Amino acid sequence: MRLLTLTLENWRAVSHSHIEFDNGVTLIEGPNEVGKSSLVEALRMLFREKSGSKKREVQAVQPVGEDVGSSVVAEIRCGDHHFHYSKTYNRKSSTELRILAPQAEQLTGDDAHNRAWDILSNHMDMALWDALLVEQGKEIGGVKLADSDGLARALDNAAGGAGVSGEESALFGAVQAEYERYFTLKTGKPRYGDEQQRVEQHREKVQQLETTLRDLEGDLRRHENVSAEISRLQRALPELQAAREQHEQRWQAIDTLQARLSAREEEGKPLQQLLAHARNQWQKRRDLAADIARREQGLEQQQSALLPLTEQVAELDGIVQAGDAALKDLQSRRQTLRQALQQAQRDAACVQDSAELSRLQQLLERVQTQRGELTELRNTLAGIHITAEGRRDIQAAASALEVASRTRDNAATRLRIEALQVADFSLDGETISLSPDAPLERQVAESLQIEIPELARITIAPAASAGELTAEVEARQQELDALLARYQAPSVEQAITLDEQRADAEQSLRAARQRLDDTLQGADEETLQADCARLQQTCEDAQQQREPGQTLPANEREAKAQLDTARAALDACESELDREGGRLAEQRDELTRGQAKRQQADTEVNALTSVLEDKRASLAQEREAEPDDALERAVAEREQRLTAINAELEQLRAELQAQDPDSARLQRDNAAKALGRAERDIIEQQQEQAVLKSRLDRAQANGLFEDLETAEQALTEAEDTLAATERRAAAAKLLWETLNEHRDASRQAYVAPLREGIRNLGKIVFGSDFDIALAEDWTILNVTRQGQTVPFDSLSVGAKEQLGILTRLAAARIVADQGGVPVIIDDALGFSDPSRLQSMGAAITAAGRDAQVVVLTCTPGRFMYLGEVGVRRL
Repeated sequence: MRLLTLTLENWRAVSHSHIEFDNGVTLIEGPNEVGKSSLVEALRMLFREKSGSKKREVQAVQPVGEDVGSSVVAEIRCGDHHFHYSKTYNRKSSTELRILAPQAEQLTGDDAHNRAWDILSNHMDMALWDALLVEQGKEIGGVKLADSDGLARALDNAAGGAGVSGEESALFGAVQAEYERYFTLKTGKPRYGDEQQRVEQHREKVQQLETTLRDLEGDLRRHENVSAEISRLQRALPELQAAREQHEQRWQAIDTLQARLSAREEEGKPLQQLLAHARNQWQKRRDLAADIARREQGLEQQQSALLPLTEQVAELDGIVQAGDAALKDLQSRRQTLRQALQQAQRDAACVQDSAELSRLQQLLERVQTQRGELTELRNTLAGIHITAEGRRDIQAAASALEVASRTRDNAATRLRIEALQVADFSLDGETISLSPDAPLERQVAESLQIEIPELARITIAPAASAGELTAEVEARQQELDALLARYQAPSVEQAITLDEQRADAEQSLRAARQRLDDTLQGADEETLQADCARLQQTCEDAQQQREPGQTLPANEREAKAQLDTARAALDACESELDREGGRLAEQRDELTRGQAKRQQADTEVNALTSVLEDKRASLAQEREAEPDDALERAVAEREQRLTAINAELEQLRAELQAQDPDSARLQRDNAAKALGRAERDIIEQQQEQAVLKSRLDRAQANGLFEDLETAEQALTEAEDTLAATERRAAAAKLLWETLNEHRDASRQAYVAPLREGIRNLGKIVFGSDFDIALAEDWTILNVTRQGQTVPFDSLSVGAKEQLGILTRLAAARIVADQGGVPVIIDDALGFSDPSRLQSMGAAITAAGRDAQVVVLTCTPGRFMYLGEVGVRRL
């Protein structure tokens, strides 16, 4: 197929667009939104969609806000057909096909659509057309060509095969249709699942009935077992009831004995409390008397220890007072030494400020001297007007003048007159006398007239170029004079001398500036003057603050020595003060501790005395209320009564233990539970017996055996039907797989021409060592460059895009002899560097010699390397 022309009307934002295509490469350039991609969209819609379609993508091509139809017209050559094909969508939709060759036809409507589709599908591989199309914004790296029958036939012919006939394609289609009756094409899953499901349903029903019958047999056996268990339990009930009554009587006797024991224990509890109280009172009386004796002994010891503490406190108080007096003397001495140190610091600062003031004054003098040098150098430079550029211009003008003069002289006519005897003649009106020994020589640049009186008049005219050369010399002289006047130089030599003086002065100026910067070291003169004024004022203030008669140190070293002496004296006093202060603090701490100990001892004596008096008063009061012998008798009487009660309790406990109440309680409880469990079991077994009898009666009435026989027959029929279907499906699958194996083997055999076509174009782009490997579906598996093999998926986006385009171009060249399919590339190679764009341009041009290629771009420079190309600008 070859595209000849394409015309759009009212298509999206395109009001009108007409493109004529070359047989080779056509480059369509235009900015974004001008309608390049609309050309591709319109062409695809022309082939695929009817004019009356209401699809969303068809309605989207109508211009926004306009009630007009969108039209596309294409002129195409396809096989031996040459036709115009047009459609209008959305408004006043129409379809028209006008066939020019091999014989004229004109169709409209669906007839035109169907006829155009027949022509295109019979002469063009539509699958290959879709595969070779590179649309804007879509990934183009990988291209799948294995579904193209047209390419397969072309590859087979290129590989020397017999080709794939239409009958073979029809056979393959029929086998595929039969295969798809039983299996899905993509996943291979069976489509006869309904028959399999029916078999499973019948099988489940048979299994369910068999399970029900097995359950009924189990219910029958269970009914018999339950009936036997009910009879056994009913026979055991009288024995269980007698055992329960026997153990209940034994427990009643034990319960009476436990009640008597509890009553005696309750009677003994108040007596135990009274005995404990009496013993407690008697022990408290004894403890109180012993406590009073201990406290009297402790009071005597505390009073003995109080006296030495009082003497120690008085001695420490005297020591602390003496230390306070010595510390005050040291503090007064420290104050005096501090004043002396401050004066020494002021003296040292004053001496240092004086030295800094002297240094700054000397620095300012150097700065002023250097600034004078700068001013003098600037004045010198101000008197020189020439620059390095001016010197070069003057020297260039002088050289040009020299060259022009020499050229003029070389081109001028040379005149030489030698007199054989003394003679007079006129030269341009000037009378000249010549003698034999003095010839006349001149350069004749202009017309010259020689007159020999009464003999001859000779005119010498040089060539016309001599005059032009003279004019050139004058122009060069004027140019030189203008430059000398501009830079105020009397001559070329003076100009060079002045430029040398200027350069020396500039160098001296830079050196002077550097010396000034080195002197200032980042400071400025105003800051230095301010520092001088400040230091001058500081020194004057320090001198005024000194007492009369005091003299400043002679220099910084003497000031530092005085400062070090004052600081050492103060440090020695501070150290002594610290030592005395520490010693006094220790003495005060010791005095404080002694006073605290004495105070504590005094407090303890007073407290012991007070507590002892309270204890004595309390003991006397208790003895007055109840004497010691009365408390002792009360304890003895209560102990005697409690002993009698305990003896009776021991006898009752022995009798109770002999009855073993724990075993009796367990036996009574167990007998009651055994009887209750037997009664409950009888009720539960009777209930289960009734349920089983009802289930067996219902099963007998429902005819389960007949249902099972019917279900087994239905299962056999469904399994026979499924087996027949599976045999047919297996046969279709075997035939399908066999044809596919042979088809894949054939494709694998003739994939070599496609690989070779891609390699030939790839060597233009990637170099002579470029090679590829193709997968079974004819996609690129890996790429070899410079001895390294890289998987296709690991390549960069730009390389994938380049290989995708090369694959399409190679496929288009292979099918070109069979009518071919245009390769349309819409806005591609955006990820390619300039060198790759150049080589891709060569590859596209090479492919265009065999196939039709259409390139659309909004970046014209990207395809500047296309050689043989027809350019269309939108």
